[in-house]
Amino acid sequence: MSDDGNPRGSWFAVLCLLVSWLMWVGGLKGLGIMLPTFTEQFTTETYLTGWLMVLVNGSIYLSGIFAAQLESVCGTRAVIVASGFMVGGSVIAASFATSVVQLAVILALGFGPGISFANILSKSLIGRCFKTNYATANGIGQVGSPLGLILMAPLVQLLLDTYGWRGAMLLLGGIGLHLAVCGALLPQPLAEKQNQESYQQVPSSEETKSKLRRDNESSSRIQLLKEVIMKIKHSFGISVCLQNTFWIPTVIFISDRLLCTVWSVYYVDHILNKGFSAEDAIVFCTAAGVTNLTAKLFIGPLVDRGVLKLRTLMATLLTLCSISLLTDPWMNSYWLAIVNVAIFISTNGGVASLNDVYMRELIGPELLTCAFSWMELVTGIVVSCSGFFPGLIHDQTGSYDLAFVMMGCVCLASLAVLVAESLLLNKSVWSN
Repeated sequence: MSDDGNPRGSWFAVLCLLVSWLMWVGGLKGLGIMLPTFTEQFTTETYLTGWLMVLVNGSIYLSGIFAAQLESVCGTRAVIVASGFMVGGSVIAASFATSVVQLAVILALGFGPGISFANILSKSLIGRCFKTNYATANGIGQVGSPLGLILMAPLVQLLLDTYGWRGAMLLLGGIGLHLAVCGALLPQPLAEKQNQESYQQVPSSEETKSKLRRDNESSSRIQLLKEVIMKIKHSFGISVCLQNTFWIPTVIFISDRLLCTVWSVYYVDHILNKGFSAEDAIVFCTAAGVTNLTAKLFIGPLVDRGVLKLRTLMATLLTLCSISLLTDPWMNSYWLAIVNVAIFISTNGGVASLNDVYMRELIGPELLTCAFSWMELVTGIVVSCSGFFPGLIHDQTGSYDLAFVMMGCVCLASLAVLVAESLLLNKSVWSN
């Protein structure tokens, strides 16, 4: 399936992506399950505790801008190994926090960057390794997201009931350290080939003196400043942000990640407010994870084999996702709630998987690391600035219903952007 001549390394990259998603979604879902406990333990408002948990997730997106620089200096393998220690170590350290602010700061400085670097570098490595069947490989890697819901939600609830929130955090930190092991399995990168442009004829002594004289005469502070700016621009890949094709999948990614974040943090509390028990909430999350797992496994092959077109499938998933959120206030019976959350999570996860393929198609595999980094930076700003609103609405109205309807409207905005792309770039949604 891989096309880079190193199938073992390709599949270890998929494994790293799977584990990073497992810890990302599972860790965030665990914080959501412990949200009522944190609110009671630290005597804070729901919206403030929820917002701090959202800011932890926002730190994942905000720190991604440094992934490309770390990869160029240290290598993919070393960065992912270090990320694993950051993820596990920060969760362990957070178990000793004495306030919700302290807990959030520890996770934002360790858990967030660790997950971000591992996720971005794994995704970009898969994009370079799998020139064909990329949607399938990416979908398998993103299976970690539903596994985080299926496995971590009941596990965190069990640990919380048995050991309390501090013991649960300690054990979750131990699980997070497995990301370092996955990074260590990646093979050492081959030495890069020397750039052909680097070859130059050795100049004579007179030519060297003449050149140095001209360089000294033409050098200036403005020229040096310009060179520094160009160096920074090249290093951080700022040029990718100037492409119109970059912003189209970025808007969809922002919407998808914002919805996933606020759902992970507030959904359990939302279900409890509807009158369901904590055990019911775990069942709902598990059902959502199973459907999401199925969607991620089957969506990729359908696109790779041409059974369904990429944009057509994305438009369908966005439509179903928005409907599930807009109708959430009326989903008050047991089975209606299960079906509704299963539709939301499976379609939301499907869009996340396909959007990586969408980005690769629009900008190419060479710029994926920079594109993912900047995309997550913009997403982090939006998520961090708006993630408090479901908790605030709950504190003001006593219900999350309005917040979920607003989330449905955000999803509709993504659908509008996808349709606009077909018009602006003269592409047909149904034939591309």
